[in-house]
Amino acid sequence: MTRTALHRLLIAICAVFLVIAALAWVTGVVRAPTGGPSVAGRWDGWAMFALVVAIAVGTVDFFVRPLGGRSGDADVLADAEEARTGSTRTHRPR
Repeated sequence: MTRTALHRLLIAICAVFLVIAALAWVTGVVRAPTGGPSVAGRWDGWAMFALVVAIAVGTVDFFVRPLGGRSGDADVLADAEEARTGSTRTHRPR
């Protein structure tokens, strides 16, 4: 799995957990009048758990994401562009 693919997967997981957090919080607010504080607290607890997971996944993604010209994927893309257009790179390879 390339860094770009892993980055996209982690972003998707982070987005899913943010949506789960929002839905759990809304459910807690909506169900609080009928179920009392214990129901609201349970849903808010699930919302906080989902938010913490989303933050943790986002932190991992920060260290995994492609770093522009320093990632292996950038070199592959530059080679493909060079083969397609016949142009040369503006920077020397490292």
